[in-house]
Amino acid sequence: MGTVEQLLNAWAATATTEQLESGPSLEDLGGAEAVTAEAHILATGPHLSTLLQALVHMETRSAEETRTALIPAITDGFQQPFRAWVLAEAVEVLCSHPILLDTYGRAAANALLGHGEAALAGKQDPAFAHHAIAGLLQLSLSRHTNHRRLLVLLTEINGSEPADALDRLPMLIGIAHDHYEDAGLLEVLRTLEESEALSPATRNDARYELALATLRAGLRAADRQEVMRLLRSAALRLRSVEDAEQGRLDARAYRLALDAIFAFTDLEDQPTATVRDHLVASARGLDEAVAQRSAWSARMYQPRWLEARGHTEAAWLQLVATLRNAGARLLEPSWLDASKVLTGVLQVYQASRSVYTAAGDSGSLEQLISPPVEAAFIRELGLLNHLEQALEHDPELAQHPDARQLDAKVKARRRALETGSPAEPPGKSAAGQPPWASLLDNPDPVLRRKVLGVIREHERGFALTGNMLLDRQLEQLYAQLSRSPAWVEPERSYFAALLTYFLRFLHIRFDAQADLLGDVTAYLGPPKPGKKLWLEEDLQNDCLQYLGGMLEPGSVQREVIDVASGRTDITYTPEPGMRLVVEVKRHESKWTKAGLEEKYLAQAANYTATGPPFCILLVGDHSNHTKGYTSLEDSVWSTWRARSVTETPRFIVVGVLPIGRPTPSALTKLSAKPGEPHTNQTNPDAEDS
Repeated sequence: MGTVEQLLNAWAATATTEQLESGPSLEDLGGAEAVTAEAHILATGPHLSTLLQALVHMETRSAEETRTALIPAITDGFQQPFRAWVLAEAVEVLCSHPILLDTYGRAAANALLGHGEAALAGKQDPAFAHHAIAGLLQLSLSRHTNHRRLLVLLTEINGSEPADALDRLPMLIGIAHDHYEDAGLLEVLRTLEESEALSPATRNDARYELALATLRAGLRAADRQEVMRLLRSAALRLRSVEDAEQGRLDARAYRLALDAIFAFTDLEDQPTATVRDHLVASARGLDEAVAQRSAWSARMYQPRWLEARGHTEAAWLQLVATLRNAGARLLEPSWLDASKVLTGVLQVYQASRSVYTAAGDSGSLEQLISPPVEAAFIRELGLLNHLEQALEHDPELAQHPDARQLDAKVKARRRALETGSPAEPPGKSAAGQPPWASLLDNPDPVLRRKVLGVIREHERGFALTGNMLLDRQLEQLYAQLSRSPAWVEPERSYFAALLTYFLRFLHIRFDAQADLLGDVTAYLGPPKPGKKLWLEEDLQNDCLQYLGGMLEPGSVQREVIDVASGRTDITYTPEPGMRLVVEVKRHESKWTKAGLEEKYLAQAANYTATGPPFCILLVGDHSNHTKGYTSLEDSVWSTWRARSVTETPRFIVVGVLPIGRPTPSALTKLSAKPGEPHTNQTNPDAEDS
């Protein structure tokens, strides 16, 4: 132990908590000469951060000379750190003090770049990857190194790096994209999301960063419809993050904030208590999520450079609170304390701009939030009178830019309504009732029952089949589909029909005997003599014939070429320009959900490039079924797939059908062999093998 280290231990034994946090001075360590003499040992040992802290406290005239003299030792400390945690502490001290950055920033950046490259290449402890890249990111943001060096390092990640080195990188890649908007970073995040070699938590982190990137893209979109589409896509991604990992309160908070915005925008056309209650419920859920997250993270250390994300979340919280308060008052015909309430309503404009507005933008979020406010003043003359009186008699509100903007927009929309002669102002239907309401007044009870049945089926999205398992699967799938911004008519009805008949096909074939329809369903049983496997075409033919007999004549075709540079297996075209695809694959080994998605999902998603973002993947499981196969309930699931941040996530239903099954007699013979257990029951562990 050197002299300086002995003095450091003595100082630490008597130092106060505040002194321990700020670190010792050079005098506490024996003076500049003593520290300079042992600088290399200190810098390459566990006390690099302590040495940097001591240099901050220098107040003598020779301070600059001492810092300059220690450049070689500090440089060696960053290039040959004692441990990864020592490097992390040193980077934090360095980036907290401009005087240190000016002296050692360039040398530290070179060293951090080397550590990052070595860790990602598997030539150094993987723990260095996160700390090196985090430090390099901070130095890039403070302009002490060229950010392109960081981008080159990050965009060259291809998923083959050591898993431990990639463990905590998605957040850093996301923050880098926040600042530099390099499209290559999004490609890296997609690679990490899809990598089977990484832990589920790391893949989910990448999914979360992609969701935030989609959210930012939506807040920058110029067209209101595009803003809404991207925000709904972001909400879908955030929901998938929640579903994949329990306790993701950050994703839940953002998703609930978006739900509140969607509910507020619904007030324009549906000014009802139901919509208002949805808004209030979303706001309450957001409050609870933020409070719980604050409780969980209390007393946990967070670097200063991550505080910007916390400020953004606070802005969203303020926006939703403002929407909740304004949403309740906009449904009222008039206000008792009009001036106070009007001031609160006008905060909607300000809060919507505080979340995010890029330079030169008019505020994309404001495009969604302003129309419901304006519609309320058009619907209720009492509210409009409050606004006009305030502008005339209240000097403060008369000078309020948002009040003048609201007045101008309301008058412009009223003039448009008068010249266009609509039957009702925004927020009301043409006759105050849906067009089918008169049918329910018909005296014929049979007609009324049929009308009500059609209405219920339309609202539900599918017709009940009487099969509890099938109905439950349909209900779960349509609950997922309803989140998609593309789940609208007529795409909704067409895919609903295709999905319903596809699931019926699976239910009929799952437990059917191979001779159900002769040669058509022979593929369900053992291969023909002389053949090892059934062809993919055999399953495709049966599914094609079944769907062709259920859907509109001529609408179901096979192997349509030149679809997304490929050839689809089964295509449903209910009308020109509307193409829905069933991709059929044969799988010869034991399967897992993740494995099938990794192998086949990309191709299925590509076939939706020029049509609605919904498709079906049918997999013929041609593995060994002598010990049973996975249940039907576990053989059908859905997933979302997006190939870019701005793309509407593709909804893909996956169904696995066991084919090439042994006959009951073959199973009986197998069970007769000594030492081999026999079962013809479903094997619940088959999927996880």
